[in-house]
Amino acid sequence: MSRPDDPTVMATRANARHPLSLDRRRLLGASAGALLAGAATGTLGFGRAVVAQDGGAEFHGGTSFPAPPEGHWNSFVTNAIFPPPHFYGDLIWHPFALYYWGTKEWLPLMGTEWAFIRTGEGTPEAASPAASPAASPASGTPASDSVSVTGLASVEPGADTFQVKLRQGAVWSDGNPFTAKDVVATFWILRLMSNTVWRYLDHVEAVDDYTVNFVMSQPSTVVQRYVLRTSTQSAAIYGEWAAKAEALFTSGKTIDDPEVTQLLDQFNQFRPEQTIATGPFNVDMSTITNAELTLVKNAQAFNAGDVAFDRIRIFRGETDTISPIVLSKEIDYATHGFAPATEKQMIETGIRVVRPPIYSGPALYMNFGKFPQLEDKRVRQAMAMAINRDQNGVISLADSGVGVQYMTGMSDNYVPDWLPEDAISGLNPYPYDLDAAAALLQEAGWTKDGDRWVMADGTPAKFDLTFPAEYADWSAAGQDATEQLNTFGFEVAPRAITYTQQPIDIDRGNFDLAIQAWGSSSNPHPHYSYTQAFYTRNTLAINNGGKGMDFPLQQETDVAGPVDLDQLTVDAADGLDESQQKANITTIAQVFNELLPIIPLFERYGNNAVLEGVRVQPWPPDDDPIYQNSPYADGINTILILTGRLQPV
Repeated sequence: MSRPDDPTVMATRANARHPLSLDRRRLLGASAGALLAGAATGTLGFGRAVVAQDGGAEFHGGTSFPAPPEGHWNSFVTNAIFPPPHFYGDLIWHPFALYYWGTKEWLPLMGTEWAFIRTGEGTPEAASPAASPAASPASGTPASDSVSVTGLASVEPGADTFQVKLRQGAVWSDGNPFTAKDVVATFWILRLMSNTVWRYLDHVEAVDDYTVNFVMSQPSTVVQRYVLRTSTQSAAIYGEWAAKAEALFTSGKTIDDPEVTQLLDQFNQFRPEQTIATGPFNVDMSTITNAELTLVKNAQAFNAGDVAFDRIRIFRGETDTISPIVLSKEIDYATHGFAPATEKQMIETGIRVVRPPIYSGPALYMNFGKFPQLEDKRVRQAMAMAINRDQNGVISLADSGVGVQYMTGMSDNYVPDWLPEDAISGLNPYPYDLDAAAALLQEAGWTKDGDRWVMADGTPAKFDLTFPAEYADWSAAGQDATEQLNTFGFEVAPRAITYTQQPIDIDRGNFDLAIQAWGSSSNPHPHYSYTQAFYTRNTLAINNGGKGMDFPLQQETDVAGPVDLDQLTVDAADGLDESQQKANITTIAQVFNELLPIIPLFERYGNNAVLEGVRVQPWPPDDDPIYQNSPYADGINTILILTGRLQPV
């Protein structure tokens, strides 16, 4: 990445519009009385120091996950519990590495070295750039030494392959060695799931037991991120499925062929009975209830000795459920979008609040397959100007909800680093302006019947708007957007849907309007924001048997003429020189700004609860660069636990 942000800026953000900017420079996320029976107590700081009855050190977290039987352990498909990348899932199934967003360094885990090399098997990089002075190949330094490696891997001239060396001697929790066999199986499953990494890969091959080549059909810097942040799954569980996928794809079949579709349908129903871990924790299956589960130490992990906690107790629930448990000081860390009133109580009771950027937030989605009248971009532009985004953010999250300014589909924090000034000045900010919005609708052929809008085909502008019931911030955003659109003359009815069902409904086309995510809280490159906009609830809805919002990827634009949004999304990460990607990213940002396939509302900053002095010693200070990590990607708590920087009382 090329974001030279001062790491001290984030945590000291004031009420500025863009608190991370220099020179104008989330995603997702028991009962309150669930207390540890027989806990021994002492005093430390403002809280009561607590250790488990058996003397073991516990860390308590809170997050949402679907409870069994709906929730399951097939980590690749909908309703998986802790599907990677997940800040608790990464403690079970280690990725090759975790990333420090603020310092642009990697923490090696299941990988020890990686580089872009030339093998002659793929498509060579046309520009053949040399590695930048700041870039270097990963060292073999163990993660236990807490030494990270810098940014983008070294790049050989004409590189066509991303090569990863695996950690030798690492074993799974079932005692089997961790090898290239597991990695290759994982990537065949990812191909079955249409994972975007396969837009850049030709094939994946094991060179030997501890070396894997990711041969690229389209060389790209994001291959490094896609690969290194993949949490390899055990071939003991997924090997047979991977072999079936490999046989179909190597015979020339594609995702559109009935044989592959049938295998995908069958795999979506696969439910492993166990988890096999590479990380220092695994799931104690006997602890899983509707309210919580516990992760226990996996002594087989190469870094188990570096982790100071014996157990991680995870309370299940969204904001309404987790808030009282946080306030009762039973949770040491929670990333929920807490309501302003809850945040105030947290602070008053001595619970620390940290505000990492989420690089994402809620957006308004539309069902274009159901309402072709919304395909006229002027309608979407009008809707953007009919919603006061600043108000939407403040109502939802107070200081942690910042109205989107640039409307490019990526975080406002990224825009000055990727777009030139003349392109930025040409962006339409869609200011709140009801008169201008009305003029656009009239230009699109809409009319008024009394105080209600009628669409160009003569039907009333009447819609349901769904949002995840349990997400306090997204629910508030949906309610407020509903009220503002109704004031403007739409007829919108809010519909709260349980958070596990709502995305499935969207994928299957069972919605009118909906609140879902814009941007990317998982990956720090603009390309990923456009996979969210154009793939996640659109072309990838096929994984849930539908077409999602059914937004056509072939579009006519004023700014760039006819465009193929599928190709633009892939090309946003084209090549192995990030400086040369800026032209393509500028184009897709301008196209998004004009078309508004989804309408970003506000950019979320965390108001994460951090409890110190009860079970966990104080966390790093607010100016530590770890707080520039998105908490839903390379987890703040994950890295601090793995590197031993979090210690029990």
